[in-house]
Amino acid sequence: MDKTGQYLADLKSDDPSVREHATRELWIHWHSQAGPEREQELNEATRLMDRQQHDQALEMFQALVEKCPDFAEAHNKLATLLFMMDQFEESVIECEEVLRRIPHHFGALNGMGLCLFDLRRYEEAIRCFQKALEIQPYAMNNLTYIARCRANLN
Repeated sequence: MDKTGQYLADLKSDDPSVREHATRELWIHWHSQAGPEREQELNEATRLMDRQQHDQALEMFQALVEKCPDFAEAHNKLATLLFMMDQFEESVIECEEVLRRIPHHFGALNGMGLCLFDLRRYEEAIRCFQKALEIQPYAMNNLTYIARCRANLN
Protein backbone atom coordinates (compact mmCIF):
# COMPACT_ATOMS: atom_id res chain seq x y z
CA MET A 1 0.00 0.00 0.00
CA ASP A 2 1.36 3.44 -0.87
CA LYS A 3 1.50 6.29 1.64
CA THR A 4 -1.77 7.86 0.47
CA GLY A 5 -3.54 4.51 0.81
CA GLN A 6 -2.09 4.07 4.29
CA TYR A 7 -3.19 7.56 5.34
CA LEU A 8 -6.69 6.93 3.99
CA ALA A 9 -6.82 3.70 6.01
CA ASP A 10 -5.51 5.56 9.07
CA LEU A 11 -8.43 8.02 8.86
CA LYS A 12 -10.59 5.09 10.03
CA SER A 13 -8.39 4.29 13.05
CA ASP A 14 -9.83 4.20 16.56
CA ASP A 15 -6.82 6.23 17.68
CA PRO A 16 -7.40 10.00 17.34
CA SER A 17 -3.66 10.71 17.08
CA VAL A 18 -3.35 8.30 14.13
CA ARG A 19 -6.31 10.00 12.43
CA GLU A 20 -4.89 13.49 13.07
CA HIS A 21 -1.49 12.47 11.68
CA ALA A 22 -3.09 10.96 8.56
CA THR A 23 -5.26 14.05 8.03
CA ARG A 24 -2.25 16.36 8.36
CA GLU A 25 -0.14 14.25 5.99
CA LEU A 26 -2.87 14.17 3.33
CA TRP A 27 -3.22 17.97 3.48
CA ILE A 28 0.58 18.35 3.20
CA HIS A 29 0.59 16.01 0.20
CA TRP A 30 -2.26 17.84 -1.54
CA HIS A 31 -0.64 21.22 -0.97
CA SER A 32 2.69 20.10 -2.39
CA GLN A 33 1.45 18.19 -5.47
CA ALA A 34 2.33 20.93 -7.97
CA GLY A 35 5.81 21.60 -6.61
CA PRO A 36 7.32 24.14 -4.20
CA GLU A 37 6.77 27.22 -6.37
CA ARG A 38 3.04 26.54 -6.83
CA GLU A 39 2.71 25.62 -3.16
CA GLN A 40 4.22 28.98 -2.23
CA GLU A 41 1.68 30.75 -4.49
CA LEU A 42 -1.12 28.69 -2.93
CA ASN A 43 0.03 29.65 0.57
CA GLU A 44 0.29 33.32 -0.36
CA ALA A 45 -3.24 33.36 -1.79
CA THR A 46 -4.49 31.48 1.29
CA ARG A 47 -2.94 34.14 3.55
CA LEU A 48 -4.81 36.81 1.58
CA MET A 49 -8.03 34.82 1.96
CA ASP A 50 -7.43 34.44 5.70
CA ARG A 51 -6.94 38.23 5.96
CA GLN A 52 -10.31 38.75 4.21
CA GLN A 53 -8.56 40.21 1.15
CA HIS A 54 -10.91 38.29 -1.07
CA ASP A 55 -10.43 40.14 -4.34
CA GLN A 56 -6.65 39.71 -4.32
CA ALA A 57 -6.95 36.08 -3.19
CA LEU A 58 -9.49 35.40 -5.95
CA GLU A 59 -7.14 36.83 -8.55
CA MET A 60 -4.27 34.67 -7.30
CA PHE A 61 -6.29 31.44 -7.05
CA GLN A 62 -7.76 31.96 -10.52
CA ALA A 63 -4.31 32.62 -11.98
CA LEU A 64 -2.98 29.51 -10.24
CA VAL A 65 -5.70 27.19 -11.58
CA GLU A 66 -5.24 28.68 -15.04
CA LYS A 67 -1.47 28.16 -14.90
CA CYS A 68 -1.72 24.73 -13.30
CA PRO A 69 -5.19 23.27 -14.00
CA ASP A 70 -4.36 19.85 -12.55
CA PHE A 71 -3.40 21.30 -9.15
CA ALA A 72 -6.40 20.02 -7.19
CA GLU A 73 -5.63 21.97 -4.04
CA ALA A 74 -5.65 25.26 -5.96
CA HIS A 75 -9.19 24.40 -7.08
CA ASN A 76 -10.07 23.45 -3.50
CA LYS A 77 -8.84 26.76 -2.07
CA LEU A 78 -10.64 28.63 -4.84
CA ALA A 79 -13.80 26.71 -3.89
CA THR A 80 -13.30 27.72 -0.26
CA LEU A 81 -12.93 31.37 -1.18
CA LEU A 82 -15.99 31.27 -3.44
CA PHE A 83 -17.95 29.72 -0.57
CA MET A 84 -16.80 32.53 1.74
CA MET A 85 -17.98 35.02 -0.90
CA ASP A 86 -21.43 33.30 -1.03
CA GLN A 87 -20.80 32.14 -4.61
CA PHE A 88 -22.08 28.65 -3.88
CA GLU A 89 -22.76 27.44 -7.44
CA GLU A 90 -19.25 28.46 -8.54
CA SER A 91 -17.79 26.81 -5.45
CA VAL A 92 -19.57 23.53 -6.27
CA ILE A 93 -18.02 23.62 -9.75
CA GLU A 94 -14.54 23.99 -8.23
CA CYS A 95 -15.23 21.17 -5.75
CA GLU A 96 -16.18 18.97 -8.67
CA GLU A 97 -12.82 19.81 -10.29
CA VAL A 98 -11.04 18.72 -7.12
CA LEU A 99 -13.00 15.46 -6.90
CA ARG A 100 -12.28 14.64 -10.55
CA ARG A 101 -8.59 14.69 -9.66
CA ILE A 102 -8.76 13.36 -6.09
CA PRO A 103 -12.01 11.42 -5.48
CA HIS A 104 -11.12 10.88 -1.81
CA HIS A 105 -10.60 14.61 -1.05
CA PHE A 106 -12.72 14.82 2.08
CA GLY A 107 -12.30 18.61 2.25
CA ALA A 108 -13.86 19.08 -1.18
CA LEU A 109 -16.68 16.65 -0.35
CA ASN A 110 -17.42 18.51 2.86
CA GLY A 111 -17.15 21.90 1.13
CA MET A 112 -19.46 20.83 -1.66
CA GLY A 113 -21.91 19.55 0.93
CA LEU A 114 -21.86 22.95 2.66
CA CYS A 115 -22.50 24.74 -0.62
CA LEU A 116 -25.36 22.41 -1.52
CA PHE A 117 -26.80 22.91 1.96
CA ASP A 118 -26.77 26.69 1.45
CA LEU A 119 -28.34 26.19 -1.98
CA ARG A 120 -31.09 24.13 -0.25
CA ARG A 121 -30.16 21.09 -2.35
CA TYR A 122 -30.39 18.91 0.73
CA GLU A 123 -30.47 15.43 -0.82
CA GLU A 124 -27.32 16.15 -2.86
CA ALA A 125 -25.69 17.65 0.24
CA ILE A 126 -26.49 14.50 2.23
CA ARG A 127 -24.77 12.38 -0.42
CA CYS A 128 -21.62 14.56 -0.21
CA PHE A 129 -21.52 14.41 3.59
CA GLN A 130 -22.07 10.62 3.48
CA LYS A 131 -19.17 10.19 1.02
CA ALA A 132 -16.98 12.36 3.26
CA LEU A 133 -17.98 10.18 6.23
CA GLU A 134 -16.99 7.03 4.35
CA ILE A 135 -13.49 8.51 4.09
CA GLN A 136 -13.41 10.13 7.54
CA PRO A 137 -15.88 8.18 9.70
CA TYR A 138 -14.98 10.17 12.83
CA ALA A 139 -15.65 13.61 11.28
CA MET A 140 -18.73 14.43 13.31
CA ASN A 141 -19.40 17.70 11.49
CA ASN A 142 -20.60 15.58 8.54
CA LEU A 143 -23.12 13.79 10.77
CA THR A 144 -24.32 17.13 12.09
CA TYR A 145 -24.93 18.45 8.58
CA ILE A 146 -26.65 15.25 7.48
CA ALA A 147 -29.07 15.73 10.38
CA ARG A 148 -29.57 19.40 9.47
CA CYS A 149 -30.26 18.46 5.85
CA ARG A 150 -32.75 15.79 6.86
CA ALA A 151 -34.52 18.26 9.15
CA ASN A 152 -34.94 20.60 6.19
CA LEU A 153 -36.38 17.84 3.98
CA ASN A 154 -39.43 17.40 6.26
